[in-house]
Amino acid sequence: MKKKMLMAAVASTLCHSAFAQSSVTLYGVIEEGVRYATNQTTASGGAASKFSLSEGAIQGSRWGLKGSEDLGGGTAAIFDLQSGFNPGTGASDQQGQLFGRYAWFGLKNDRYGTLKLGRQYGTSFNFLANFDPLEIGNVTPDYWQILLVGLRFDNSVEYSNRVGPVSVEVQRSFGGQPGSANVGSTTAGSVLYQTGSLKTGVMGQKSVDAKGHSLYVGSVGGKYKFGATALNAYYIQARRDAGFSISSSNSGLPLANTSLIGNANTIAGTGTQTQARTDHLLALSGQYYATPTLALTLAGMYDWASNVAPDKSGKIGTIYGLVDYFLSKRTDVYLEMDYSHLYGASVTDPNSPIGTFGGKSGSFGAMVAMRTKF
Repeated sequence: MKKKMLMAAVASTLCHSAFAQSSVTLYGVIEEGVRYATNQTTASGGAASKFSLSEGAIQGSRWGLKGSEDLGGGTAAIFDLQSGFNPGTGASDQQGQLFGRYAWFGLKNDRYGTLKLGRQYGTSFNFLANFDPLEIGNVTPDYWQILLVGLRFDNSVEYSNRVGPVSVEVQRSFGGQPGSANVGSTTAGSVLYQTGSLKTGVMGQKSVDAKGHSLYVGSVGGKYKFGATALNAYYIQARRDAGFSISSSNSGLPLANTSLIGNANTIAGTGTQTQARTDHLLALSGQYYATPTLALTLAGMYDWASNVAPDKSGKIGTIYGLVDYFLSKRTDVYLEMDYSHLYGASVTDPNSPIGTFGGKSGSFGAMVAMRTKF
């Protein structure tokens, strides 16, 4: 009898240990607010003010499942499935993809780094998030810069590792097009250096469309923290060949579901772009924790774009601010305000990452919102 009891106790301990070595977590964010914005494009192409229930300015609402299994020797199998949704309507975000925010699995080793496969944030997004006060926001005035480089990429393999103060990341998004290993692909890499209060880095990327036209991206960034204050800066140069095009969502064709902008059309019509377009974007920001529960953010972005149309340049400028009060570790309320202005050919640019304001040059927006995490 004692022998049976002892064996049962050992079996119970082994089962408990096995379960303790793996985990699955349900998590998410819900963020929604009331937003007012001027000069929003109407169905007829004009401009009018808009008052609406809106997704939040900081993070998109999402739910997800993530997990890991300890394989021994410092190695773990990992996965993360994340689905975006609009709380106002219940509809799925990200082109209606079930796990459109990302869906990946891989291996993580304490020494040799992390390998992930699936739909993922692009290396460019991961890089810029280090130097953005909101880690890239969620309404057009505070996230339009990411449309210059792309947001998420299907069919991607990513490797990352950190050795001392240096972090590296390389990513290849396979185009998956018959007869070509290059068409539809995106290749990117970044290096970050962090010591004490300073973080800095450099990133590069190349994307290729269905006809072999390319997008080339380069970026540098820096962040410095002192006390309750953080200062951020980054620069992006993005060059698109004339004719660079993005395939329609969920088509399975080159560069679909990436949130990139193209360079094939102009105000003159389809296929009228004959010159390469180059965007030069500078972003500066500061964030200050006045108290442990009150955060103040002020940020600005300015983009100089050549050949928005042949031999015509344009500019986009945005400034935004947030006053964010934390009710608890998981729930906060905030006031966000922003103003954006278009100059030159950007006023009518069909490829403008921020939109065209119905032909007007400026737009003011403000919102009050709440966010909770689970």
